[in-house]
Amino acid sequence: MKNKGQSDVVVWSTDNRVLMQANALTQAKNDLSRDQQRVLVMCLDNIARGGWPKDGVFRIDHEEYMKVFDIGDQESREDILRALKGFRGKELTLYETWDDIEEPVARDMVWVTSRWTSEKRGIYQIKLNSDLREFMEPLAHDHQFTVYRLSQISKTPSKYSMRLLQALSQFRDTGIFAIRLDTLRNRWTLPDSYEKFSLLKSRVLEPAMRDVRKIPEFSNLTMETRTEKTTGKITSVLFQFNPFTHDRHK
Repeated sequence: MKNKGQSDVVVWSTDNRVLMQANALTQAKNDLSRDQQRVLVMCLDNIARGGWPKDGVFRIDHEEYMKVFDIGDQESREDILRALKGFRGKELTLYETWDDIEEPVARDMVWVTSRWTSEKRGIYQIKLNSDLREFMEPLAHDHQFTVYRLSQISKTPSKYSMRLLQALSQFRDTGIFAIRLDTLRNRWTLPDSYEKFSLLKSRVLEPAMRDVRKIPEFSNLTMETRTEKTTGKITSVLFQFNPFTHDRHK
């Protein structure tokens, strides 16, 4: 009954539920699918409500998932099952700054150490790598962090629009997010075909921007390009939107 009660809370308060993750996690290199990112969002929401589970095991409630992402029961079950199966062998790369080394140090780690699934009984559970805890509880570990609402991330329908929303949210106070294209391609693990900017723009950036603009805080989102003077090659992009803050009481 406790899990059911928690699900009810999420259904009626997604507009007010604030999620946090360390900037290092926002900037990490990963190739998670949309469904896997959604599962992690549900884990972040569980942390926001009750902290990291003592055993590190997160139960993914398919009914809660269904209501948060506004999809049907069967689709919810299929999304979660596909996501959990796909976590096998998946890694992310975090980039750390060490005092005695000039360039960032790459730190690779797995996302998940155990998975439990039973479609018949509706059991979907994952045990996250405990090394992730500090990055999913940034306040408790004194990390700089990214903040966004469950209601915002639930409206992003693709893995790229989810990554863009999180990246923009890191700079919600300034409304300016600039990134080199080679860095973006690396973080989002884009295929080599997207080396051509016209393809990257038409298939990744513009669709992601259209999705994110549907969120009120980012309705005026724009993008500019920056070129290298000697070659004229586009090397970076600059996103701008009206700065805002999250008020927990609204």
